[in-house]
Amino acid sequence: MKSFVYSCIALLFAAGTFAIAQPKITIIGGDTQDWGKVKPKDDPLKATIKIKNEGTELLKITDVRPGCGCTTAPLDKKELNPGEIGSMEVTLKLGATSGLMTKSITITSNDPQNATKVLYLKADVVRPIQILPTQYLSFGEMTVGAKSEAKLSIRNTSTQDIVLSDFETVAGITLNLTKATTIPGGGEVELIAKVTPKDKGYFNGVVKMKTNHPDYGTLEIVAYGNVKPSVVDPK
Repeated sequence: MKSFVYSCIALLFAAGTFAIAQPKITIIGGDTQDWGKVKPKDDPLKATIKIKNEGTELLKITDVRPGCGCTTAPLDKKELNPGEIGSMEVTLKLGATSGLMTKSITITSNDPQNATKVLYLKADVVRPIQILPTQYLSFGEMTVGAKSEAKLSIRNTSTQDIVLSDFETVAGITLNLTKATTIPGGGEVELIAKVTPKDKGYFNGVVKMKTNHPDYGTLEIVAYGNVKPSVVDPK
């Protein structure tokens, strides 16, 4: 009977030891990297994330997958001994985002309790100048010899006046704005672009302008469209 009891105790001890002896992934500082308020000139955002194995067995990181193409996250090592710390260099590209931005990185490992760990990336992108509703001038479907028009708004989200000047275009684009234009704080101005395409196929052009804002020396807006042949075009 005593032998049976001792055997049970030994099995329980072994089971407890086995349960404790396992890798454990931890992101030092928490599961969220928050840059707070950032400006376009801060692009791309960067941070060094520390990952620690707080378990008692070897931690193997099998995959690090950013949630989109705007982030990169290379690891300096994929295997961590108990107590060891590894580094992950995170880069987040802001693109055309304005306002609150949230992305994520999924880390897969052999941690039995946390096989999938998610690191959240957050930032509040403050853009004094916003181009709406999109960042591009889209002419859509165009026709050879027919005038096409595209519009967008340039908004000043700051409290200071912003001056647009020195307008330049390529590919025959003309603008409604030709002289220095002031956008008051909180205001916006409409930009109207017109062009008469000469050749069928894909159309692309560029509109450039200077600003007096320190974060935006020059604004560059891409224009595009698809040009169809004229009904009287013999080609």
